Amino acid sequence: MIQRVQTIWLAAAAICGFAMANTPLFTATLADQSKRSILAAESLLAFALAVGIAVLSTVAIFMYKNRKTQYKMAIIGAFLSAIVIGLQVWYIEDFKKENAIIQGTYQWGGLLPIAMMIFLFLASGGIRKDEKLIKSLDRLR
Repeated sequence: MIQRVQTIWLAAAAICGFAMANTPLFTATLADQSKRSILAAESLLAFALAVGIAVLSTVAIFMYKNRKTQYKMAIIGAFLSAIVIGLQVWYIEDFKKENAIIQGTYQWGGLLPIAMMIFLFLASGGIRKDEKLIKSLDRLR
């Protein structure tokens, strides 16, 4: 059924992925006293992966009749979220090396891939519980 708890977790992961389009990841004050915000869309690979994970999560919501595929999609999405986190950190550290910055702070947009990964792991746990329940009910027949 579509009204299971993992549907909420998958939808939350999809919202986090789509929200990364315009959220700042890092804000820096450069040596000339200008402020520069780094958006997720500036790193094309990380942004494409984040949107891909959001689409994967959305598709996984409607795969409720095939729990094994839904579980695999959630796990793959969680591991891809870890890759997005690594790419974002690498991109920001590269930006720090190339520019003379006085002060830099991470923004709340940097937490979105972490939240996406947590939501996808929670969804996979719910899917696994459903699969165990169905197998135990099949044994009783």
